[in-house]
Amino acid sequence: MGRMTPSWKIPLVLYGYYGFGNWGDELSLLATLRALEDIGQELSLSFAYRVIVGNPSLVPPLPGEVILVERRRPDRVLSALFESLGVVVGGGSLLQDATSFRSLLYYATFLSLAQRVGKPVVFFGCGLGPFRRKLSVKLVRKLLRRVRLFLARDEATLAFLEEHRLCPASLGADPVFLLEQEKARASSQRLGVFLRREALERKEVLCEGLRELQRKGWNLEFVAFHRGEDREIAEFFADHLCAPVYVFSGVSEVLSYFSGLSGVVSMRFHPLVLATQSGVPWWAFDLDPKIVAFSAHWEGKNLLSLATLEPTLLCAALQDAAVLREKTRVLQDVFRKRALAAKGELARFLKSTLG
Repeated sequence: MGRMTPSWKIPLVLYGYYGFGNWGDELSLLATLRALEDIGQELSLSFAYRVIVGNPSLVPPLPGEVILVERRRPDRVLSALFESLGVVVGGGSLLQDATSFRSLLYYATFLSLAQRVGKPVVFFGCGLGPFRRKLSVKLVRKLLRRVRLFLARDEATLAFLEEHRLCPASLGADPVFLLEQEKARASSQRLGVFLRREALERKEVLCEGLRELQRKGWNLEFVAFHRGEDREIAEFFADHLCAPVYVFSGVSEVLSYFSGLSGVVSMRFHPLVLATQSGVPWWAFDLDPKIVAFSAHWEGKNLLSLATLEPTLLCAALQDAAVLREKTRVLQDVFRKRALAAKGELARFLKSTLG
């Protein structure tokens, strides 16, 4: 690359499941952009970002020079790609077919095109899978062989990459671990409950178990973490249990919320990351492989089975809150250091590629 003028900024595409109302994905985008801005200052580089999104109105304010590009406008998406010098996939598990094979094909097609036109692709704090089809694995392996760097969110993803000898890779953590959060304050017995539509399949058992937790002194709060999909479910359970509903309106509200809790029960992954960051014990349902993998760091002691759940099992699990709190405080430092190490690797990659 030729000598840059002081006003020239390196154009990068940020790619992920952004702008769809899930705070986990929006926080991953924010964390990735903040990391890139820090790297830019460290390396005396300036970046201009083109972020591919679903609905721009659902994306929170972002740092740096950012243009939001709607994915439903392929002409603008392609223009952003061709004008960029690289693609950063920030957080999430784009390459999976549990949602649908069509979804996997969409993301793989864009990233393959980026590679074909000479744009380096790097994954930052991402996961892989699950894969339900042999064709999906074949497609992903072909794509990843040409990826320049993959900073894995979890051990299972790194093992897949190393087993198939696909691309340069190392273990990182979810980008959200880079965000600054308040630590847990004095015990309040507030229990944040994050449910998905699957909760309705066992609503009677869940209501009975949660009601028993109320009797034991827990103050329940139902949170719609996905603004579109979770609100109706949160309101359903809140109405039955006479509890409040929370719908976050901004990033600062999300990041400060967890420090006021004494526990989290969740069917979504990122509330567990945010709870860990604040040193708050959590319990999660085994609906997502990344949740199961994350729980393994606690020896699975905070993992609940929705299929076999009984009210007494839910109450018994929360009796271990004190033990889990101490383990969580240890692990929050582990994941934070892993995320910072991945950020350092991303900096070295960008320096060697764009500097």
